[in-house]
This record gives sequence, C-alpha cells and structure tokens, in this order.
Amino acid sequence: MRIFCLRSLLLVLATSSALAQTPALQMNVVYVCTDGQSFKVFSCTDATGACDYQNYKKGQAFQRGEALRVQLTALLPAKCHPQTAAEAQTDPHRGEIPPAPSPFRAHAAAGGNASAAAVNSQSGPGSGGFKVGDTVRVLVDGWQEATITEVHGRSYVVHLPNGVSVSKMWPYEIHRVGKLTAEDHAAGQYDLHDRVQVLVNGKWMDGEIRGQNNVNMYDIKVPGVDTGLGSDMVNTTAENIRMSTKPAPAAAAQRAAGQPPKAGLVSCAGKYEGRWEHVSGMAGMKVVFRSGKATITEGLGGEMPFDCFTGDGKVVFYRAGSFTPFSYDFDINLDGTLQTPLGAIKKMGN
Repeated sequence: MRIFCLRSLLLVLATSSALAQTPALQMNVVYVCTDGQSFKVFSCTDATGACDYQNYKKGQAFQRGEALRVQLTALLPAKCHPQTAAEAQTDPHRGEIPPAPSPFRAHAAAGGNASAAAVNSQSGPGSGGFKVGDTVRVLVDGWQEATITEVHGRSYVVHLPNGVSVSKMWPYEIHRVGKLTAEDHAAGQYDLHDRVQVLVNGKWMDGEIRGQNNVNMYDIKVPGVDTGLGSDMVNTTAENIRMSTKPAPAAAAQRAAGQPPKAGLVSCAGKYEGRWEHVSGMAGMKVVFRSGKATITEGLGGEMPFDCFTGDGKVVFYRAGSFTPFSYDFDINLDGTLQTPLGAIKKMGN
C-alpha cells in the first residue's frame, strides 16, 4: 500500500481539542470532499495508526494505499463528509482495487528494522525503471529528493531527508531527478513551466504548467481561457494534457541597467534620495530612494525593489530588466510631496 500525498489529504490536527470535536472515521463509506476528491476507508490498524483506503476519479476506483488515521480524520467535517443518498444517486462510486504491500505493517513487524522490512522488496527495478538505492524526486507538499529503500511494482518506499520513510506511487508521486523524458510525459508526468497542450471543452489549447496540486491534478495557465472570475488557470488531470510541439516563444527583450524604458523618462537618481513616508506619520507606504532605485514597502507587505524614473510629472517604477511599468506610479505634487495610492509621502530621513 502507499500514502497518497495529496496536499489536501495531508493535513494534521493542531490540537487535541480539535480532534475531540471531529466525527469518527467510518469504514466502507464514501467520503466526498469540497475540492472534488472522494475516498473510502476499508480498515484502520491501531498498531500502526494507518488506514487502508482508496480514492476515486470520475466515480471509478483510481488508487489504493495507506494514510495515517489522523490525516484522514483531520478532513472531517470541514473538507469531507459521508456521501448522502442523494449524492450517491447522481454520483455513484464503483470499483475496488486490491490492496498492495503495506510499508507501515512491514516496518512494524520488523520492529523498525529497515533491513528486515525490506525482505519482501523486489530485487529488480519497478515501474518507471527505478531500483533500491536510486535517488528520485517525490511529491511531499512540493517536490523533494528521496532515496528508494523498497520496490513493490508501481509502489516505492522512499527515505526522506528528514528521516521519515513513506510509500509513493509511480508515475504521479515519483519523478526522475533531472529533465523528464518523452516516456515520462507519456506516463502523465510534467514539471513546472513545461509547455503543454490541454484539452479544454473538446479543443487542444497551448498552455504552461504552473503547479501540481495533488498526485494527478495540474494547474495550467492557458491564455485566452476564462475559467471564472477572469482566471485563465485550468485545473485538470494528466490524461487531458500532452506536450506542446510548438517552438518556444522568443525570449523577451531585457532592458539594460539604467536604460530608460521609453523616450521621455530619465532616471530618478539624485532627485529623491532618502526615506519617504506618509505625511501624517502614520504607518502605510514607505519608499527608500537610492541612486536611481526605489524600494517600496506597502503596509505589512514585503519590500519591492524597482528602477525608478521621472517624466510627465510622475515617478514611475520598473522591475530590473523589464520594459513593463509597475501597476501604479506617483504623481509629483506642487509642494514637493509624492502622491501614492495610499496617500501623500514626504522625505522623512536619509
């Protein structure tokens, strides 16, 4: 068996009081979740604290593995609830996948002895061509490297840098180190910023991978698509994705250091040197001007560095190398203050 490292399924209860208020986990009951996922728990073992469960995709049994009872219980009732009779009528869930070897029980039976627990590990490579001792990338709230200690077909037990061993399933939770191959893409593996095509309303459209939010769901930026509230992000599974065959777009031109981004602008160097803050002395926007650069801090936000220029009665800001102006500029007031979106600021110090 395995631990599904779906981000939404790896929440941990923060306090014992929260645990006391959580409904008991029911066996052989389908749970449906607010993020579209669903799962069923078959059994839980007190000795290991692990539960045998499977998740579903489009109503069909998809993957089966193990998760700690506390991880599943933490989803109740805020994120997941037992499927109602009415929900079962409109969205039935079918199928049961046979259980796979359990790393929890193997290590428990071996008394924590990793060499004894690995006795049942196959000697040759598993799915994807990986073998014991290989370093791979695994999905654990983001990708990180780990070492394979056991091989069970598509299921691998890996040892993380923090000392914890977990079970991971190829292809969605295990990637090779380095650049993915055509075979990896054919198996449904993609990396951040891969240029792909995604099936949207029956049409293949070009986009870019921007994230993987669980074992088989990708966030893809697709220009020209509106998925609601002006968003162009499409969330879909690997079977609706393929690598793009179009050549990569030409790299955007980079502005040289100190180069005005357009005619009529000159560097702000020497004009506003020092620290500028709200004229009232109240907290808000702070800007530090130094030698043609400006560092803007908005309220409790972090520092934002820019190149600064003046022209047409304004102070304008550009990221280093960019020809695109920042989302706002400052008007130059007649009294020497600068008008920002959060009010007027004046020089308060050097």
